[in-house]
Parts: sequence; structure tokens; C-alpha cells
Amino acid sequence: MIPAYNRRHVLAVCLRCLTTQTLAPRQYEVVVVDDGSEEDLEPVVEEVAEVIHVRLIRLPHNLGRAAARNRGIDVARGEVIVFIDSDVFVPPGFLEAHWNVHARNERAVGRGPLLLTEHLEDPFTRPPVLRDPSPAFLDTANASVRRTHLLAAGGFDEGFRHYGWEDLDLGIRLKRMGLRRVFSRRAVAYHYQPLPSTKTLVDLLRKEEERAQMAVRFLRKHPGWRTRLAVQLTPLHQILAYVMTGGGALGPQNVAAVVDRVRRALGPSGAYFLVRGVLNRHYLRALRHEWTRSLAPH
Repeated sequence: MIPAYNRRHVLAVCLRCLTTQTLAPRQYEVVVVDDGSEEDLEPVVEEVAEVIHVRLIRLPHNLGRAAARNRGIDVARGEVIVFIDSDVFVPPGFLEAHWNVHARNERAVGRGPLLLTEHLEDPFTRPPVLRDPSPAFLDTANASVRRTHLLAAGGFDEGFRHYGWEDLDLGIRLKRMGLRRVFSRRAVAYHYQPLPSTKTLVDLLRKEEERAQMAVRFLRKHPGWRTRLAVQLTPLHQILAYVMTGGGALGPQNVAAVVDRVRRALGPSGAYFLVRGVLNRHYLRALRHEWTRSLAPH
């Protein structure tokens, strides 16, 4: 199941990867939920419709990833729902690996490795930038859950209207139901994360601000030190962010200008860490602001 919002050229690659799975086409369906895109996504869905069973569900306007995924769960006919994002590319054995997890364990949450790639075309034969180290119980960039368990947990909380944390929230509820995370190395996926330009950096910064807003909701729902660690609301994370940005010397105003130089000197992984540090510090500043505002008397 794939929530999608614009970026149809990326969605096209995602869908093409799903046409080469080792499972027979009759064994799976692909549900694409168009979350109020301004772009017409139907042509890229139609491109693969002759090869695999794919459905396009349109929401009347942008409701957020939680609502889009809930709509996908509602209409899905399969026993097991595999979640990926529209910028995630999967090799041929991906769906079979997730299916095998659930064939062996009826109370599993399937997870697999998520590798970051900057290559839109032919991502599997080129070295990934690095591995996404997410420790989340449920990470919807690469995860699978039986539909009955998703419904029993109440689905995604649509109060997470903006980017971030809705999958961690659902993961906590699934874990409380007694489900067990099962990791399959064969269920590898590649997350398309190109290094930003000055133009695309604006969107990335806005996404970090949304992530900060939703982090406050997540912390309110699940108070405690574990959640504070997850959202990085600790002095240690502030110090690490300061160090990763060279004592604050790097920021949104100059990071795009130095990415190419860092890439030449340290390779794509070094450039990615540089950008991630700047974005994360921006997120932490926004988080402090949102958290302080949430504590103020109304």
C-alpha cells in the first residue's frame, strides 16, 4: 500500500519495481492512495496496470499520510498489508520476503533493511548512500502487518495530520497487543533521498517543522523518557546537533552551497551526514518552540 502526493516521476519508478516481484501477479495487489495530489497520477498507474493488479484511490484533498493509509487499509483485499512510500524502490524478492514472515508467524510485524539511495534510475546496481538506522517497531517505509491486526489497533491516528510519527504511534499500539517485530534481511528496500539543492532545501526544512509539530502530539499521547528519546527532546540531542553542524557554522543559509565540496572530499555518505545534521538542528529548534508553546497556558 502506497500513499502518494505529487512526485509522479518517482512514483513511476516505485510502481515499475513492483511489476518484477517473484510472487505471481495474482498473489498480490497494489493500492495507491492519491492524497489530493496537484499532479495527475493516473497515467503512471495505468502504465503498470496491464502487468499487475493495481488500484488508484483518490482523496478529495490532502488529508495527510495517516488518513491516506487508513483509506488504503479500508479498501485492501489482501490478508497482509505491506507498507512502502512512493519514494521507496523494492527488488524482486521484497514482497515474497514479507509474505514469508507472516506465513511463519501470525502475530508478526514484518520489517526489513532500508537503504538510502540518491539514484532514481537503476538504484539496485549502484551502492547505497548508507543504511537508515531507524529502530522503530513500525516504519511504514518498509513494513508489513496483517489487516486484522491493523483494524484491531484502530488504524493510524489521523490527528497526525502533518509529516511524522504516525507509524511510531501505531507501532506502540501493535506492540501492546502482543505483536512481535520480525526482521527479514531479504525484505530490503531502497529509499530515494537525493542530496538537496537550494530549491529543494526549502521543502525539506518545512518537513522538519511539520515533524516537530507532530512530535509534540506524539509526546502528549505517550509521555515518558522513551518518547523524549525518540523525539530527541533532550539536552544531549541539542549538543550533538550543535557538534554535527560545526558549532552552528553550518545552517540552512549555506549548507546547499558546500554539499558538492563535501561530497568530493568525503563521498556521498559524508555529504548526507552534513545535510542531515543541518536538517536535524532545524527540527530541534522547531521542536523546542512547539513544546514551549504547548506548555503555555491557553
